[in-house]
Amino acid sequence: MVLGALALALPAGASAVPEAGDAGELPGAAQDLSTQAVDAVEGTLATGSDRDLYRVCLTGGGSFSASTIGGSAIDTQLFLFDDEGLGVYADDDAGGTRQSALPAEDPLTPGEAGFYLLAVTPYNQDPLSALGRIFPDRGSLTGSSGPGAGAPLDAWGGSAGGSGAYTVSLSGTAACLPPDTTPPTVDLRSPSDGQGVPVGEAVIVDFSCADDRELVSCEGTAPDGATLDTATPGDRPVTVTAVDAAGNRTSVTHTLTVGDVTPPTIDLRSPLDGAVFLLGEEVAADYSCADETGLAACEGSVPDGDPVDTGSVGQRTFTVTATDLAGGTATQTSAYRVVYDFQGFRWPTRDRPEVNRVRAGRVVRVRFSLDGFHGRDVLADGFPQVAETQCGSGEEPASGAAARLVGRHRVRYRRWWWRSYWLLWKTERSWAGSCRQLLVGLADGTVHRVDYRFKP
Repeated sequence: MVLGALALALPAGASAVPEAGDAGELPGAAQDLSTQAVDAVEGTLATGSDRDLYRVCLTGGGSFSASTIGGSAIDTQLFLFDDEGLGVYADDDAGGTRQSALPAEDPLTPGEAGFYLLAVTPYNQDPLSALGRIFPDRGSLTGSSGPGAGAPLDAWGGSAGGSGAYTVSLSGTAACLPPDTTPPTVDLRSPSDGQGVPVGEAVIVDFSCADDRELVSCEGTAPDGATLDTATPGDRPVTVTAVDAAGNRTSVTHTLTVGDVTPPTIDLRSPLDGAVFLLGEEVAADYSCADETGLAACEGSVPDGDPVDTGSVGQRTFTVTATDLAGGTATQTSAYRVVYDFQGFRWPTRDRPEVNRVRAGRVVRVRFSLDGFHGRDVLADGFPQVAETQCGSGEEPASGAAARLVGRHRVRYRRWWWRSYWLLWKTERSWAGSCRQLLVGLADGTVHRVDYRFKP
């Protein structure tokens, strides 16, 4: 394979490189030496059928040479292939020796720079392709003219030869850099993308470019250090383009908006954040928006003046969003809660600070009113709870143990009994002489308390 878009990097000095373990014998397993200029390769043919293949980078112009003369005591062979495994030239015996040499400045020496594969083998191990032998069976320097010359190396054949160490002396190698496909970078620091400034405010263009190899140009639609025109409202796009020596290009655009940069204001008067409303209570939304340059929209969860949602108990949010003519937006949200209209506990249950006196171990009927029927799921999960208290302390425990309810339903409703809910709570005989507090937690998040003193 020719060098093409690859680049040669020629260091001040080359080096001798040892074989790493056992170099592979086919193109996909070749030991890669192409990242440096190499004067020599030192390796070992471990057996008479060992073949070592190295990937090297040649500078081209007929400068390449390889030789084992004086570098090995065994009968060697050298083969050069292009990067795809097609044969270039080969040698068995050179200079009246059993060693091998691929000369420079020979008509067979490759003239084009790029990646190549160099094989070192003992005699008589020969490269094969799917079509047969790649090189003719002859002892002198030869090109690839065997029956398999038209296909890449994919096997080896022939009889086993000697084994031992070798040194291959090389010339005409270099470090091949891969094609530069990495684009340069652009750092456009000012203006930032989407930045807004009022009319007349000074904005200085600030940018730089970089590339890991060679940067050719770094240019902006406004020069680095220039002051942008902000005398009139409108958008001011700034584009910076960087180009490297390989032709890779990067463009970055930031748009500055000159004009109204003040967002609209919102006055949300109802529902206020933290407000508490009764279930079904009529509450009208009350809000307004304003902007110095004019409003495009002022929208709430419901239109201004319409009823706020109080149709079910629990936490609710109300949101107002304002948009001005310049596209600026503002949002305000309030959180409110909707609760049952708890109208207290009913006979025989007495509200605090009264203390209910009951016999320990009895089933206690607990009644409370929510001003009507609101379904049977009015209790919160995990309630009611019961907590031991110090008699007469007035304390309010944060939580207690699960209260034991009896009967088919957790909670019942009687319309004719003051439109009240009631539950049956089973107390313990062991509570005699102590005080307890019953915590009735409702699905609206509220907790209502009843104090009890237990007698034997």
